[in-house]
Amino acid sequence: MSLRGICLWLVFMIITQSVGEDMRSVRMSSMRGSKFQCGNTTCLPFVNLITSTIMKCQMACLAQIYCRAAIFYRSTSICELFADILNQNENMVADADATSMNVISGTRSPPG
Repeated sequence: MSLRGICLWLVFMIITQSVGEDMRSVRMSSMRGSKFQCGNTTCLPFVNLITSTIMKCQMACLAQIYCRAAIFYRSTSICELFADILNQNENMVADADATSMNVISGTRSPPG
């Protein structure tokens, strides 16, 4: 990891811990080239936003207590945040433009 990356991570951790009670998870799993395929409306994103990088999309999700997953589309820089995604890893569809991310269960502090 580069010195710049370490410094950015350190700043992120300091800011996160300074929030104290509102601290979030710092762990997400990532699946490049796939997105969630849902057969019901509970799988709709609760927020769509534009972010410049996957990392900023992850940070947007981790900043929301109800966010359980996110999808980042590289070509459009669209980040979709999901609340009602549970065990969707079995229901994935290939999409070369998408990167899907899930909050790793048990890593939120305090638990959400």
